[in-house]
Amino acid sequence: MCRNLLIIITIFIFNWSTGQSKNIVLDKYPFNKAKSIMLASFQNLEFVNDTLSKIKCVEIPKTNGKVNVEEFEQLVKLHKSKYEKLYNILFSKSIEENIVGKGNCSETGYAVLFFDAKGNVFEYLQFCYNCKTFSSSFNKDLLKNEDYAKLEQFKKLFDDNGISVIGYRGE
Repeated sequence: MCRNLLIIITIFIFNWSTGQSKNIVLDKYPFNKAKSIMLASFQNLEFVNDTLSKIKCVEIPKTNGKVNVEEFEQLVKLHKSKYEKLYNILFSKSIEENIVGKGNCSETGYAVLFFDAKGNVFEYLQFCYNCKTFSSSFNKDLLKNEDYAKLEQFKKLFDDNGISVIGYRGE
């Protein structure tokens, strides 16, 4: 009887503490405004003419200053159970120095898109896995700094959700 009661109490405490951390994440911007969050990939190419394009880190696809979701190659809705993981990647303090811009760009760029209740992207973060470039529409100071560990965590999050993060020329 006491053993069963102890098990029930342990399960209750675990569920309560897990639920508390998820609530904390959902109370912080931009998660508190997001109706949904999507992971996305897009072409990282600058088109020179009809037959020539060059690999270059380009800004997230936009039309008239607004993110154009139709221009993304892949879009995957992130399940709410993964929001805490994304939060931890975005806002954890990095332990390495800033690594922005140290490598060759790849053909594909990646983005995390935050959608409001009307279905519009109100915030985003984009990155190029190879050249180690990050860009964000929201306060960059909130992101602390970028490092290799964060890139690997983003790669795993994207890979786990069906968007393969591919290195330069398929490396």
